[in-house]
Amino acid sequence: MSALNQIDTIVMVMLENRSFDHMLGHLSCGAMANGSGADGITEPLARDAYLNPFQGERYYPHLMKDSALSTDLPHDRGAIATQLRMNAVTMDGFAKAYFDSSPTDRTTTPDAMGCLAPGDVPMTRFLADNYAVCDRWFAALPAGTQPNRLMAWTGTSLIDGNGFLPPRDELLLDWMTRNRVHWRVYTSGISFFLLLGAKAAFGPNFRSIDRLAADVAGEKEGDFPRVIIVEPAYGDAVRITGGVADDCHAPAAVGPAENFLRRIYDALTSNPARWARTVLMVYYDEHGGFYDHVPPPLIGYKPPPKAKWTTPFTSLGVRIPGLVVSPLVKPKQVYHDTLDHTSVLQLLAEKFTPGKPYSASVDRRRTQGVRSVSAVLSPTIQQPVPPPAPNFALQITVPVGANGPATTPIEATFEQAAHDMVAKFPKETAQKYPAVSHWVLSQKQRPHG
Repeated sequence: MSALNQIDTIVMVMLENRSFDHMLGHLSCGAMANGSGADGITEPLARDAYLNPFQGERYYPHLMKDSALSTDLPHDRGAIATQLRMNAVTMDGFAKAYFDSSPTDRTTTPDAMGCLAPGDVPMTRFLADNYAVCDRWFAALPAGTQPNRLMAWTGTSLIDGNGFLPPRDELLLDWMTRNRVHWRVYTSGISFFLLLGAKAAFGPNFRSIDRLAADVAGEKEGDFPRVIIVEPAYGDAVRITGGVADDCHAPAAVGPAENFLRRIYDALTSNPARWARTVLMVYYDEHGGFYDHVPPPLIGYKPPPKAKWTTPFTSLGVRIPGLVVSPLVKPKQVYHDTLDHTSVLQLLAEKFTPGKPYSASVDRRRTQGVRSVSAVLSPTIQQPVPPPAPNFALQITVPVGANGPATTPIEATFEQAAHDMVAKFPKETAQKYPAVSHWVLSQKQRPHG
């Protein structure tokens, strides 16, 4: 029996804005290495292969402790072109992009060049030691959050920046419904799908993450979904919903996201029979401005019909952490071939519409060398025991309405989504997302001037 035939449940967790070297570069670094052969950073770190020069100074990767950063890092399309040195793809413009964005912060160890040690990412390291690492998983586009999430959830992107209710092709949710694939989204707050106009977010297929463990443990086979997407509490939205941001998006620390991953893993493995036929994929939408030393493949992407951008992309985006977690992979397995977010869509099509590609756009990427996640799998059964749950002192609970007006484009987009939800679906929002209704009401009652 092939590994694909042994899968009953596919689970996707997409976190925010970290590069492979930043999170997992330590897998090949001196005493921290795990012997897997993953292509991370190696000692000495101050070597020409990693050099990022700027205004006569030389900057290299450095170990940093996990903590909240002073600011987010630049990671829009223009900044990424600087980071890659796009014409040559030499990966030596990260310091320049960082200092161009933060000209007063001339530290010798800029955050953009920082890498985390195993103790800072204990759950990520546990998954890397016991399951499969994909060390050639790249963001689908050298662009920011929304273009890459659209590539992940539609297979195309009609935008190369961010915006509320952006033009898009058919969402994965609609593709699954059309192909009679039972799916469910578990959310920790406002779903990102609401920013993409998904009305299904008000329906029964969207549940609170608090229900995940119970559903895995006890839901009947006919009722349990075939595809699950688990969403964190996005840092750009917790000022509306309150709570802990655990999406890994800088400037927040990664500790809460590590706890989030542990919570998901514990839930999925609580039912051994169900877990034996499950594949969990953990990946990031894009690199968030953090350094990575591996140049992305020169796989281009031309503007699709109806696109709001005109200049073609000439490569994939920066490499991100990609983990395939399942009894159907081997411990410390490393997959070295090229993957991107559409690799997940390839896997779904192979599983649920065999012989029929997900879409023409996704299939074009396959013919250019982007492989399917199915290539990582092999028929084998194993279930390691995770380390004790870490007790991060970095979980800062944000009260509803905190931090004043929006300060980032995505924060503003979540604000627009909140107002739109209450205006168009007042009853449904009050029932399913009461924190959002409360926040919108508080904004209307706030004194002006």
